[in-house]
This record gives sequence, structure tokens and C-alpha cells, in this order.
Amino acid sequence: MKSLIRKCVIGTAFVAATSAASAATFVNVLTGGTSGVYYPLGVTLSQIYGEVIADSKVQVQATKASAENLNLLQAGRGEIGFSLADSVSDAWKGNADAGFTKPLDRLRAIASVYPNYIQIVALADANVKSLADLKGKRISVGAPRSGTEINARAILKAAGLSYADFAKVEYLPFGESVEL
Repeated sequence: MKSLIRKCVIGTAFVAATSAASAATFVNVLTGGTSGVYYPLGVTLSQIYGEVIADSKVQVQATKASAENLNLLQAGRGEIGFSLADSVSDAWKGNADAGFTKPLDRLRAIASVYPNYIQIVALADANVKSLADLKGKRISVGAPRSGTEINARAILKAAGLSYADFAKVEYLPFGESVEL
């Protein structure tokens, strides 16, 4: 994984170096919640940037992940960020349901860092064998308008379900969802 990140850094370091005259290069790495996978990847990326880009000032910013990262990049409040591919597509198209009121045209893809799988997990004694069996139960779908939450809505919709079908819908980051 670190090798793949290094390759991405070398490419983006060239871009950063050519855009900064002789001033220090500031790099804000937009991640996700500290308990999710984006945060440690962002920390590793920031360490590599700090080593590879001369006179750089690098920081890692914990965010609500995909949608927030894309909006922050569009606003110029970050130099690089992590996002699910379908969130990038929604941002590029300006999908309001996904949290993008207009197309985000300043985004550029650098790399696909890892295969992203969706896991739906229930306790063994919850007697859940299908998505339909979740009906009436309490679920956690990720931070509001995060890529995870947007994926949850799409998957439930495909199964003929909506948030109204559940006893309670929690909008919690990864770590807190695991604790539930």
C-alpha cells in the first residue's frame, strides 16, 4: 500500500512543485473520521509529502469524508483528499441528493488507492439473512452525506427499502458504528 501511495505522491509532488514558485508549498490532506481507513492513509500520504516536497508544510484534516472532501477541494480548502468513486461521479455531475448543489468542476482524479468494498454487518442473534430482514431494526449508515451514507441509501433503495423502514437510523462514523 505504501508503495502505491509513494507513486501517487511522486506524480502529485511534481504538480505541486511546478505550481509553487519559491514559496513554501502548503498541502492540506483531507481524510475522513479518525477511526476510518482514510485517516491513516492520509497520515501516511502526508509523511511522504513532507519527505518528497522540499519546503512543504503538510497537515492532515479529519473530515466527514467523501462529499465534504470534494466540496472542500472545490472551494480550494485542500490540495488532495480521499473519496469514493461514485461520490466523485456525483460531484462532477452536481447530484443534489448526494450533497452537491452544482457540478464540481475543479476536481481531478489522481489514483485509485484500494478496492473499496461495502460490508453490511449484523449481530448473529439479530436473525438477519437478507436486506429485507433489516426492516424494523436500528441501523448505522455512516456520517451524513458521506460516501458510505450515500451508498447505504442507494443499496437500500435497490432493495425496496428507505430509512422510514427502520426503527432508528444512526448517522455515525465507522468507529462508533462498530461500537454499536
